Amino acid sequence: MTRPLRLGCVPYLNAKPLLEGLRGVELRPPSRLVGRLASGALDAALIPAVEVLRLGLAHVPGIAIAARGAVQSVRLHHRRPIRELRVVALDRNSRTSNMLTRVLLEERFGLRPRYVVRDPSRGLDWDGVDGAVTIGDTSFLPSGTASKDLAELWSRWTGKPFVFALWAHRPGHPRAAEIARTLREAKRRGRAGLEAIVAREAGRMGLRPAFVRRYLTKAIRYDLGPEERAGLKLFWNYAVDRA
Repeated sequence: MTRPLRLGCVPYLNAKPLLEGLRGVELRPPSRLVGRLASGALDAALIPAVEVLRLGLAHVPGIAIAARGAVQSVRLHHRRPIRELRVVALDRNSRTSNMLTRVLLEERFGLRPRYVVRDPSRGLDWDGVDGAVTIGDTSFLPSGTASKDLAELWSRWTGKPFVFALWAHRPGHPRAAEIARTLREAKRRGRAGLEAIVAREAGRMGLRPAFVRRYLTKAIRYDLGPEERAGLKLFWNYAVDRA
């Protein structure tokens, strides 16, 4: 008897439409999923796009966590103007968003700040820093400081979408076709059942249904098409020497 696929995913709101109908999925921060996938503990996982490229992993075609403008859930908070940032706290759980921050600050704004890595479970910690990255659901919480949407900064600078995460598996996985079929079916169910997801997640998180609906249908894009692939290629061109 064939064992069930071992799947891992981030626990954030943006991934819920890709999980509809799946059972037994490990929910972990993106940085931890990378290690679980690399060790063989998982057959496939929704992991940071930069790690898929860095590790030379295969990915399921046509599916992504992406944005074509403001994404709302990946932010750089700052207590002084962007061009005056000297020390920036990166999110320990992140990979792609941390790299996006570095690319934007260094290439777009010509800065060379010092980076420190912080644990997001403690909330925004301003000790010794003047900028801080947040990812996922914590970005919805008011921070009391100015912030910039990193996906919006990217799209305004490059004119291209930004790809945050991909469903990845090791190259040549013997169940690659089954992985792709299973995850495409989950995506289809998620789109068909979006209103139920909105109601469920709005109640769970204490958010307005209108906000959740707009976030899942306007801010987040789930397709990996030619424009997204072009944006990902451009990002990797900037990121490769920093990876």
